[in-house]
Amino acid sequence: MAQWQINLAVVCEPYWVPAQPHWLGDLDGTVAIVKGNTTGPSLSLVERGSGYVVAACGEYVLVGTYFSPNRSLAEFEIFLDDVRAAVCRQSPRAVIVLGDFNAKSRAWGNPTTDARGRAVQAWALLSGLSLLNRGNANTCVRLSGGSVVDLSFASPAVARGVTDWRVEEEVETLSDHNYIRFAVSSPSSAADPPRGPSKFPRWALSQLDVELAREAAIVQRWASQGEDGEGTSVEELAGRFRRSLTDVCDAAMPRARRCPRQRRAVYWWSSEIADLRAASMRARRLYVRCRRRNGVDPALETELQNAYRQAKKTLQLAISRAKDVGREELLAGLNRDPWGRPYRVARNKLRGRGAPVTETMPPDLLERTVSALFPHRPAHVPPAMASSSSNELEASIPLISEAEMDVALVRLRARRTAPGPDGVPGRVLSIALEYLRGRLRALFDKCLSTGQFPKPWKTGRLCLLRKEGRPSDSPSAYRPIVLLDETAKMFEKILASRLVQHLEEAGPGLSEAQFGFRAGRSTLDALNALRALSAEAVASGDVLLATSLDIANAFNSLPVETIAEALKYHRVPHYLRRLLETYLRDREVLWEGGDGRLYRRRVGCGVPQGSVLGPTLWNVGFDWLLRASLPPGLSVICYADDTLITARGKNFEEAARLAQVGAAIAVDRIELLGLRVSVSKTEALLFHGPRRGPPRGARIVVQGTEVVIRPHMKYLGLTLDGRWSFGPHFAQLAPRLENAAAALGRLLPNVGGPGSPCRRLYAGVVRSMALYGAPVWVDALTARNKILLRRPQRIIAVRAVRGYRTVSWTAATLLAGDPPWELQAEVLAEVYRYRSSLRARGQVPSADQTGKIRALAQRALIDRWQVDLGSPVAGSVTVDAIRPHLKRWVERRHGVLTFRLTQVLTGHGCFGKYLHQIPRREATPSCHECGAPIDSVCHTLEECAAWGPQRHDLVAEIGGDLSLSTVVRRMLDNERCWSAVASFCENVMSLKEAAERAREANAHADSIRRRRPGGRRRRYALVPPPP
Repeated sequence: MAQWQINLAVVCEPYWVPAQPHWLGDLDGTVAIVKGNTTGPSLSLVERGSGYVVAACGEYVLVGTYFSPNRSLAEFEIFLDDVRAAVCRQSPRAVIVLGDFNAKSRAWGNPTTDARGRAVQAWALLSGLSLLNRGNANTCVRLSGGSVVDLSFASPAVARGVTDWRVEEEVETLSDHNYIRFAVSSPSSAADPPRGPSKFPRWALSQLDVELAREAAIVQRWASQGEDGEGTSVEELAGRFRRSLTDVCDAAMPRARRCPRQRRAVYWWSSEIADLRAASMRARRLYVRCRRRNGVDPALETELQNAYRQAKKTLQLAISRAKDVGREELLAGLNRDPWGRPYRVARNKLRGRGAPVTETMPPDLLERTVSALFPHRPAHVPPAMASSSSNELEASIPLISEAEMDVALVRLRARRTAPGPDGVPGRVLSIALEYLRGRLRALFDKCLSTGQFPKPWKTGRLCLLRKEGRPSDSPSAYRPIVLLDETAKMFEKILASRLVQHLEEAGPGLSEAQFGFRAGRSTLDALNALRALSAEAVASGDVLLATSLDIANAFNSLPVETIAEALKYHRVPHYLRRLLETYLRDREVLWEGGDGRLYRRRVGCGVPQGSVLGPTLWNVGFDWLLRASLPPGLSVICYADDTLITARGKNFEEAARLAQVGAAIAVDRIELLGLRVSVSKTEALLFHGPRRGPPRGARIVVQGTEVVIRPHMKYLGLTLDGRWSFGPHFAQLAPRLENAAAALGRLLPNVGGPGSPCRRLYAGVVRSMALYGAPVWVDALTARNKILLRRPQRIIAVRAVRGYRTVSWTAATLLAGDPPWELQAEVLAEVYRYRSSLRARGQVPSADQTGKIRALAQRALIDRWQVDLGSPVAGSVTVDAIRPHLKRWVERRHGVLTFRLTQVLTGHGCFGKYLHQIPRREATPSCHECGAPIDSVCHTLEECAAWGPQRHDLVAEIGGDLSLSTVVRRMLDNERCWSAVASFCENVMSLKEAAERAREANAHADSIRRRRPGGRRRRYALVPPPP
């Protein structure tokens, strides 16, 4: 695809379908649609079934199909009916159907027509599709002959634009099937002009010369002296400062240019493989041409066939070796950058290098999307919130202090965010402010005194991010991100701090029911508030009905008039309110279209996207809803725009009536604020005691729409159920954790790969996913929930310690020093309870206090873990060795686990006892080296005469007691003893492995001992390739 710059491809019978945005597969994994590394619209899933997948890309709908030749004709006809229904559902869009139908017909070049071929012909006629196949070149070639089974169809309008359809017979594919390649002319793409330089300046930050940046800033400070007079407007001052920063950037680093996309070779490609591929293609071409002569020279045909097979095999081996070497290099690079490309591929976080979404979307869809995300609405009259007698004037306006500049600058240095329309990175701004700080501070002061917010700082660059799982032609499938200048965000940080300080100290402050965007409050606080309400109700024999309201496009729809009225209610100082009102008006977003032109749209409502002030302004404007006077039994919990109405009643009927009243009050007040509730997304859940659940089919009515009472509900990242058992939460979480652990585990081979720090880091990634919300669900850890947590913990722990896949959860977590996640959840809950108790008393917990509490909880965790290890179900070898030294093992600062050291510490390796009991590859557990009846870890360490020289060196270093527990104790003493034990394990276990491989290769060995042919190849096929 890279060589020919293919946009889209259909792949039949892939080894596997990667979980990547540019790969879409069917339900069975037998066919996939792939988007190449080219510019153009993104690929989005439309639907999938058994043997077919439908995807949309721009103006085209692509259908990939595969049907096995081993299935019956009746099944084939059902399959065709399903595909035809999928095609008809896409009418009148342009449809292309590609795939391996395993059907033969004279219509597409076969010598005969079979029953499947006749069925496909009838199917194409009923579907209104035209055949694209040309000529009679075989698409599938085997030693026994060839056939045409790979077919291409398209709707008539598309078929007229298809050119150069051909079978690439002479191109090596390393498969029985040949490539099929064609082009489709697109009127819209043909009219697009070539892309020129970006309208937004960008610099190559990696080439930044810090000294040049400082010198340029000094020059700008000297050149600007005397220019910023009293009569200069803030607009002009802001423009001059932006030009000064642009000059600093130009002096310190080159501009990043948008070069034409170059073809990118796969990671294993080399000139040697290119030569071997050329030789294989040459041999293939000679053989195919000779074969076309239909047996004129059988001897020459056989000779050419053998030559081709040998060239093909040589190419395959070279590619396999190159993949192994390239994979090792990529994985070794994780030591330098654990968050690099392999990690992003494994976690499905790698973003394509294509053009921005705004440049690839069809213009009409882009216009609809931007209009929906940033609506234009008439002036809104908000509800009266403030009294008319509030004081409007202040004696003086407090100017910007040095402390405020310092705080804003610290934040600037700590962040690595994308720059705004000016393209100036935050790092360059922080360097320039070493010399231009006074000039910027004077500009901030002038903004305060005049009440004007500069227009350039109110203009942002629009970026659209695609949401997964939504149709690409819907505006709801895109999330807007607006990038603002770093200078503007510095000023916003200062204003936000002053606004928050006023709300907390002078007031009126924000409602206690708002938990979002507030320091010291989190989703855990909101969840615990809900749990406290439900616990109180259930303890009294009542029930609690929670109704979650979804506000449509909330942050982009809140009227400016509502925010202005709310600022008056909260008695925000006049100077600050005046500045914020100008800040909210005349805002714009800019984006670059596919034609290279710069587009802009005025933003007339909503809190500014991408801003520092936006979240605080949302809380201020939305606070009126939370101050509503509600009937007894009703309450509101809010996190940002997630609004939850709770209604308490003696039974479900009473709670439902009260919930409908509360929802009506909330919806009315939300609409008075100028917002709209998306009733179709409303959810409801009943919290209840034993045998107090909702009746079958229970529902409530919200705005005339029935809302079903569900058994569980997703709220703030947790799946809640009516009894707070969290069974559905862990049932949904466990597969995600297992998939994440398996994906990261593929980056952690037993031999080679990244070192221990990277392995511990990846284990922490999965652990953080598992323990989210632990203070809320820790009391609901039933035996089943613990099992669901232990499975992914074992998967990632085994990879972290380089262990055999048969190592138990107990042994793997012990070796990794990773206590059971249920115990770590209790530590998090203990720390959270301590911090919450201090905040409830009006105190702010310090880092030192929190650290002491965490240390105490960690010590209690180790003690409890040690007790739990007293009766292990599995992994007794490891437990008996490490448990006496558990605290030292977990807190050690030296020593890394190797593949062969882990074998000795677990007993899972090339030991006769293990090979006999677990994989059953040995008839007896005896030792092949000395004939002892049992070959175990203790036998290898202490007794086996075959390892006398290695044992002598080990004893000289750590002493004569070679019991495994003593060996572990000596390993923990110092790095030298650890290295001695690791060296012994490396030497001995490598020799035992070599002997075991020799026995497996012996053709006269017992069948249970022989190596299974093809096993490594099958396992390798399941390993995802590096990017």
